[in-house]
Amino acid sequence: MGDDVSLRSSALKTLSASGVHFQMRNESTGDWDEVIKKLPYKPVRYLHISIEYQLAYQKSFGGEWVDLSLIIYSDSTPVAIWPLSISSKQGLNYLSSQGQAILPPLFVDGCPLVIEKKITKQCVELTCQYEREFSTTALEINSFLNENGSFSAWHSGWLEKSYECYVKSFLYVDLKLELPHIKHFFRQSYKSLINKAEREWKVSVLSESIDKIKWEEFRELHREVAGRVTRSIESWDIQFAAIKNNQGFLVALRDKQNILVGGGFFQVSEDEGVYAVAAYKRELFDKPLGHVVQFKAIEELKRRRCKWYLLGQRLYETDVPQPSEKEVSISFFKEGFATDMKPFFSLMKRHSEGKYD
Repeated sequence: MGDDVSLRSSALKTLSASGVHFQMRNESTGDWDEVIKKLPYKPVRYLHISIEYQLAYQKSFGGEWVDLSLIIYSDSTPVAIWPLSISSKQGLNYLSSQGQAILPPLFVDGCPLVIEKKITKQCVELTCQYEREFSTTALEINSFLNENGSFSAWHSGWLEKSYECYVKSFLYVDLKLELPHIKHFFRQSYKSLINKAEREWKVSVLSESIDKIKWEEFRELHREVAGRVTRSIESWDIQFAAIKNNQGFLVALRDKQNILVGGGFFQVSEDEGVYAVAAYKRELFDKPLGHVVQFKAIEELKRRRCKWYLLGQRLYETDVPQPSEKEVSISFFKEGFATDMKPFFSLMKRHSEGKYD
């Protein structure tokens, strides 16, 4: 496929023949938001601004990207949303949720089970159709437990397609707990480090009133620490827009000379906060920086009445693929704030030669 137009038209042709009653997310944003409002739990990854960020981030690495995120209807009523995309790079096609494992469709609270199962089956079949027609690679499916702790029709649908299930561990803070109770879960050494950091740094939470100059300071700090530009200006602008739209905030640390020495950006929905990106001056790595940023983020998320704070995946040396030593170390740091570790499930297909997609 030579360009975005042909990739999009081919993908839409398959979608139109699938039997799914849909509208594209970017053509009916109001209906997408209507479904979001009616979800029993609103994950950050399903927000418009999160999808736009992921697309901008992936596009900065090249290739053709087409957003196929769907609003799905029962009769004329929007009942589900599904983040989905297809891309092509160096002659290979990829089906994903904006560059990451394919997320399940989410349904409005009270959607009849018979409708949910029917639509879920259509989505599984559509994904398989794309896999056949586009010869997609790196096909990984994400699944998680329902609110009642059971598997969904999405999960069982992929098991029926001979996909194998692997468990991933994700770290959370239960924001429904009182703050002193949350602090009881902190790793013991973190408590004194947080107190020390509050004495050493000027800590501020920047939300809707943030000005662009302060955001550019954080972006420049990230570039300085990374030693290079890691992603596009567009992706940074989308995150800034998230803050201005009350769907994100920045925790900033300044020294006594008012120089920015560290900070963390967090995305937010009504129910969930997500740790997105952080940067700290390298020469201060022996100082307590990230500890107080995490603590202030928890305080802010509680102020916003979020239910859960998603810190990220807890990685182990035995994971497949094996993470780097740095990745394991970062996840160990995050674990020191968590109140809960929850399972996410990765479903992949093994081919006859023993390899995975």
